[in-house]
Amino acid sequence: MSKTLIGTPDPDQPSPGPALCDEHAERMVLVALLQHSQLVPYLMAVLRPTHFSSPACRDVFRAAAAVHRHKEPCTPAAVTAELERQQQTGADDSAGEARKSLIHDLPRAAAPAEPVVVHYVAIVRDLAALRRHAAAHSEGMPSMPMRGFLTDDDT
Repeated sequence: MSKTLIGTPDPDQPSPGPALCDEHAERMVLVALLQHSQLVPYLMAVLRPTHFSSPACRDVFRAAAAVHRHKEPCTPAAVTAELERQQQTGADDSAGEARKSLIHDLPRAAAPAEPVVVHYVAIVRDLAALRRHAAAHSEGMPSMPMRGFLTDDDT
């Protein structure tokens, strides 16, 4: 005996948004990384470079993680020096100008309060999970919630 779903897409479900990234949240996480030294261990434990959708943000986070591994404070100067060192060792420089602009603008931005940083971290982490989930589907779209009922198929 098999079952067949008879139904239609659920109209109460919100339609999926076109963008699964929030560059503002990514930038605020990086600002907090450079300005709130007490949050650095938390940020390094929760986030990975692959959580960032922007290549420039990904490179800055990777450089900050390297600085943190060397037990140095994550200051804009230390992260900039690490980015330059990575560039000299042959890292891909496709986002070089964007990275330089980003690291130049980050120290000037006002760092959000710690509870707000945690909120931005959750946004960055959750959007990365949604991007991975969407990529795992062969059609490239998440599954559609359905409203309907099952019928018995007697064959």
